[in-house]
Amino acid sequence: MIKILIVDDSPTEVALLESIFHHEKDFSIVGVAKNGEEAVAKVQVLKPDIITMDILMPVMNGLEATRAIMSRFPIPIVIISSAINNESMPITFEALEAGALAVLAKPIRDNDASYTKSRQKIVDMVRSMAEIHVIKRRFFTKKQENKLIHKPSSTETKRSYEVIVIGSSVGGPQALKTIFTTLPYDFPLPIVVVQHMTRGFINGFATWLNNNINLTVKIAEDREVLKPGTIYFAQDSYHTEIKREQGKLVIKLKTGPSVSGFCPSVTVLFQSVARICGSAAIGIILTGMGNDGAQGLLELKKAKAHTLIQDPDSTVVFGMAGVAQSLGAVDKVIELDNMASYLTRVVSSQGGVKS
Repeated sequence: MIKILIVDDSPTEVALLESIFHHEKDFSIVGVAKNGEEAVAKVQVLKPDIITMDILMPVMNGLEATRAIMSRFPIPIVIISSAINNESMPITFEALEAGALAVLAKPIRDNDASYTKSRQKIVDMVRSMAEIHVIKRRFFTKKQENKLIHKPSSTETKRSYEVIVIGSSVGGPQALKTIFTTLPYDFPLPIVVVQHMTRGFINGFATWLNNNINLTVKIAEDREVLKPGTIYFAQDSYHTEIKREQGKLVIKLKTGPSVSGFCPSVTVLFQSVARICGSAAIGIILTGMGNDGAQGLLELKKAKAHTLIQDPDSTVVFGMAGVAQSLGAVDKVIELDNMASYLTRVVSSQGGVKS
């Protein structure tokens, strides 16, 4: 039985979530808290398996509550938020950085089909996130020093790269923030990312990230030419591929069926880069549940690209990366705190998109 603590200041939203969870035989609602302060107190007594957390609440908001819980008695937390707006956006993504596992939109009873779909999304997410073992998080006011830098081999440093592609899922937002915060402002390559995220949230995440790091962050657009020092996130509901036109790398968006359960899919991006860039690409799989990207990373490796995964100790879920490793698709396993330093050192001064 999965024990759930609902944290939300709206009686209407609480009633809606209760109606959703009561229909699941393996769910048990052990308590309700109307703000973060109540949630912190009830966690110690009720010992839930998972928490659904609202963001904008009186007394103590969802971010403050997430930090308090993850630093003292860590429990899986899923943010269930209204549509991202200027007020909630920074708090929502800072809560993910603080250790919340995922963000979902609150269900709206606008029509039966959309409500049924959003209801099932919440049920599936809560069920899968409840199985994840989370660890205590420590929060600092000052930036911590990286661990010992992993030096690339001489063969790697002699390569000329033109693009980096990254796939991530659960735990990805905080992993990506860790990496991108540490990359230098003049990083010479474009970076293309597929981050599995609930529909409607990736634009807010890109905007939040763009306001918190030195590099430019944006949503990928069809036929867009890749530029050095820019991070491109795949759009909702479109597979993102890389093509070469007139000697330049460009984004190609396309519709199509889900691959490994996702659209956009990490594997689709990786496969296109394997075909177009081969050994001039770096492919990375970070933390995430499932197997999306594993086959794509294998194809990158077969094309002589440099393939990396995040180390298991720092992942929230060693799923996608673990499957890639089991396929023999991985050149190196890199600690998350060292990933930015490694990439900065391994990228040749000759690298960059052809102009």
